[in-house]
Amino acid sequence: MITLPDGRTATFITESEPPPLRELTAVDDSLSADAALRMLEDGSGLLWTGDYRNGRALLAALKRRLKGAAAPAPTPDAPAHAGALWHAERAGTRHAAELLGGLLVTVESTGSLTLKHSPETQVAIEQAWGPASGPRLISFNTLVGALSAAEWTRQGIEVPGLTGRLTPSYGVFSPTRHVYVRLIAGLDVAGRTVLDVGCGTGVLAFVLLQRGARAALGSDLDPRAVQCAQRNAVHLGLTDRFRAVEADLFPEGERADTIVFNAPWIPERPRTRLDRTVFDEGGETVRRFLAGVSDHLLPGGVAALVLSDLPERLGLRADGAVEAMIEAAELELTEIHDAPASHRRSNRPDDPLHVARAGERIRLFLLKPRPA
Repeated sequence: MITLPDGRTATFITESEPPPLRELTAVDDSLSADAALRMLEDGSGLLWTGDYRNGRALLAALKRRLKGAAAPAPTPDAPAHAGALWHAERAGTRHAAELLGGLLVTVESTGSLTLKHSPETQVAIEQAWGPASGPRLISFNTLVGALSAAEWTRQGIEVPGLTGRLTPSYGVFSPTRHVYVRLIAGLDVAGRTVLDVGCGTGVLAFVLLQRGARAALGSDLDPRAVQCAQRNAVHLGLTDRFRAVEADLFPEGERADTIVFNAPWIPERPRTRLDRTVFDEGGETVRRFLAGVSDHLLPGGVAALVLSDLPERLGLRADGAVEAMIEAAELELTEIHDAPASHRRSNRPDDPLHVARAGERIRLFLLKPRPA
């Protein structure tokens, strides 16, 4: 709990470790971006009490100032130092996020703000964190993210290969990069059962159901993802063949003909709740998945593991490390399919890591238990 300047206490809502706030200072429209940055760097928490629109402008100004500091300078031999550059970039991004996390707003128990010109926030707040019995303290940046996610949830998004619109949720990995969906869509699942591990929105299960799978089960460690997948099944008319459960990788006692897993691909420590969909410290999640495949496949079944090769290109994972984990799990690698990654950063020559990102490939490993 945090004591507000008006004497009330508020619950601090955060998706990561809360920033170490030395004190909480009420600030308003008179605060300049430069002064705000100095206060944040000194460890002060800034409680915004001014106009909402001016608060958004201040947040944008802070991001501009921090963007240059977060990015390492390009070097002619960047590929030789890709790992070091990546770590420097991530450290800068983390520092910027920690500072931005110190610009805060109070959300009342109703889910609304008392700031002048503030938008309607109740729906977005409750979708992200549920109802509350008292005021909550949320970073301005996190609030903006929740508002954007609520709009995505309202409108839905189109995913190539999926008939019908998908509705993402705040804090759930959204399929904005479609290459892995296309790779999974090529699996022959006619009449088969599917287990979608780490299902997120449920998109892979839904694509396979629309391609003839008999039934699909989604599992996810985050209850928000389970709720999101279930809601999407309703929207897509697939509730008779799909259900989602909360589980760490494999639901106990469940087996399927086809297991799919779009795994976290960067073997580094996650720092936020959503980070767990991308970062996997030491590759431990992938290792545990591979170790459990044989116990959850039906006879004649196949597992499909999706992983980016960007860590190999950055020197964060050794070449052949994935194949070695597959071998250690006593699985047989039957096929590898791959396709070029497609995202905005792969087309930016000014990016210090452009060579690695432009060459990134998404790989689909098809696996089955090794014959006894």
